[in-house]
Amino acid sequence: MSDRNSNIRCNVESCVYNRDSHGCTADHIDVNRTCADPDCCDETECKTFKPKE
Repeated sequence: MSDRNSNIRCNVESCVYNRDSHGCTADHIDVNRTCADPDCCDETECKTFKPKE
């Protein structure tokens, strides 16, 4: 894993890329809409998420 990216904040403590309860160590971040129709919602989800074992 890479060093913490100080420009990206994450509150998902159950993610393997989460450091210090807020920093993200993923090499890249993939964020997508939660629905197929671009006009249906304004919510997003992190597709980079991997649960801690």
